[in-house]
Amino acid sequence: MSTVELDALIDRLLPRVLADRDLGDGRVFTRLHLQHLWALSCLYAGQCYDESLLISRLTGRLPRHVALSHDLSAAMVAAQR
Repeated sequence: MSTVELDALIDRLLPRVLADRDLGDGRVFTRLHLQHLWALSCLYAGQCYDESLLISRLTGRLPRHVALSHDLSAAMVAAQR
């Protein structure tokens, strides 16, 4: 899957994941949100890919009002290296 396709999937699925009240209030993006987004995007793409690729592509795609949980902040910094 190309990064363009992955970016399109993230843009399409991220609002749905953030709106899911079973995952949280949508103001803090947690590991649970990440796992759900990763699983949905693999399902929609019809193939699985490494979760670290999703982390690296997600960095600039979160809305400004959504904070990252502490554990994901560290994972995103590591993915950018």
